[in-house]
Amino acid sequence: MTDVTPAIFTDDPEILNQQIAFLAPYVPWIQLDLSDGTMVPTATVMDMEKLKAILSEHKDTSFEAHLMVDNPVKYFKLLADAGFKRIIAQVECSDPRQFLDEAQLDSMEVGLALDGASELDIIEPFLEMVDLVVIMTIEAGSPDAPFLPESLEKMRSLRHHYPDLSIAAEGNIDEVKGKLLGEAGVSRLVVAADTLLRDPAQIASILEALQGK
Repeated sequence: MTDVTPAIFTDDPEILNQQIAFLAPYVPWIQLDLSDGTMVPTATVMDMEKLKAILSEHKDTSFEAHLMVDNPVKYFKLLADAGFKRIIAQVECSDPRQFLDEAQLDSMEVGLALDGASELDIIEPFLEMVDLVVIMTIEAGSPDAPFLPESLEKMRSLRHHYPDLSIAAEGNIDEVKGKLLGEAGVSRLVVAADTLLRDPAQIASILEALQGK
C-alpha cells in the first residue's frame, strides 16, 4: 500500500483553511506548497502569522512545507516556529547544501525535491543528508501541467540504487498514474488537494484507490 499526502497550493488563506478542514479527518499529513514568486511564477500564502494561526487550528494533523523558493533558508526557522514538522526545498534552489546544514542544526526532518525537467545527478550528492526525496512528475509550480513519463524511470533508478530511501512523487497524479508510480517503487504519493476534493463525499474512496487498496 502506498501512502498518500494531499498538497494544497493556494494564495487564499480562507481556501487553505477550508481545504485542510475537509482533508484532515482522512490523512495524518498534509503538505502546503509554498512559493514567494522567486522560483515559480505563482505566489502562495506566505504570511507566517496566518500560517501559524491556521496550523494551530488543526493540532491533530502533521504538516510539511514544500518550498518552491530560491532561498529556502530564509523561511526555515519561520516555518519551524509556525508548526511545520517537515520542510522540503527544491534542489534547484540557490544553495541546497546551506538549507540542509540549517536543517541539521535544528534537528528538523528535511527533504529535497527534484523538478520534473531536472536530471537525477543534480540531487544525488545530497541523498545521504535527507530524510526523503520528492520526484516531481510535472514542472514545479504548475499543478495542471502534463505528467512527465520520464519520471517513472527516475523512480526506478533511485529505488534500484537506494533501496531504503523514502521516495515521494508529486504532481498531477490520479489513480492510474498512482498505480504506475507505486509499481516503480514510490513510497508516497503527494496528490493535489483538488484531486481529492473533486467530490468531497468520495474522499475516502479516492484515497483508497490511490493507495492501491
